[in-house]
Amino acid sequence: MKKLLIGALTAGIVLAPLAVSSSASAAATDPILAGKRQVVIKPIPSFESLVGIDNKGRLNLTDGEPAYGLFVLSPVGAKWQIKTAKAGDGTKAACIGIKNNGSNPLTAVAATCDTKRAGQLFDITKQTAKDNGRPTYAISNAGAFLQYFPRTGLIAEELGDAELTTTYSFVDNGAAPVLG
Repeated sequence: MKKLLIGALTAGIVLAPLAVSSSASAAATDPILAGKRQVVIKPIPSFESLVGIDNKGRLNLTDGEPAYGLFVLSPVGAKWQIKTAKAGDGTKAACIGIKNNGSNPLTAVAATCDTKRAGQLFDITKQTAKDNGRPTYAISNAGAFLQYFPRTGLIAEELGDAELTTTYSFVDNGAAPVLG
């Protein structure tokens, strides 16, 4: 990753309740939410971990520099696809999608991009807390929020009566590449 990350990874953040405002309208003015910038997805709370695709194709947290650790948030109507900023197989980006694992927790995995697959369309909801001045967001798919737990790793979980424990900030790493 770039030197930009060094200072961005050491913020202590207090999580706020889930905000009710949608971030879809912000996509028109925010270059990150408009898909024009590549970003590191930084989980909050975290001191050094980043979101990346592991060697099994699963979205998870890592303390190092993953091969696929830069992403582009690509708007699709009022939702977003989370695409890799680097080509997966060939010249095309991979997209993050929710995988149903039967009785085990839902996980987020790399998949071929398809805007018609509901499992690849995420809600990105702005929160009130900040991370070094950057906005923070909840990321969800069909009511299941991307959350990190030491026992299970990064999973998609419906909140029910539970609280949202993991939010994210997007650390800008330059212009988004043009991939197929």
